[in-house]
Amino acid sequence: MLSVNHKIRNMKRTFVALAILASLAACNNSGTSTGDKKDSLDSVASEKKDRIDSSAEQRKDVVDSTTKHQKQVLDKMDSMNHKKDSVTH
Repeated sequence: MLSVNHKIRNMKRTFVALAILASLAACNNSGTSTGDKKDSLDSVASEKKDRIDSSAEQRKDVVDSTTKHQKQVLDKMDSMNHKKDSVTH
């Protein structure tokens, strides 16, 4: 009976050792990569800012284009009105 208890105790020790090794392997030395994590966060934030800037620039271009088109339409209407006025006078 003593040998069964000894085997169980050895199995428990082996299991605990494997669990500790697995957790260390899962961490992958993450204790030393705090700077890397911060750099990664900075990169993600920078990419998001670039997307926002790009989207804003595209919207500005649409507004400028629409405004330019509206001005051209007004110029044509004004030109047509001047032609009507010159014909009637």
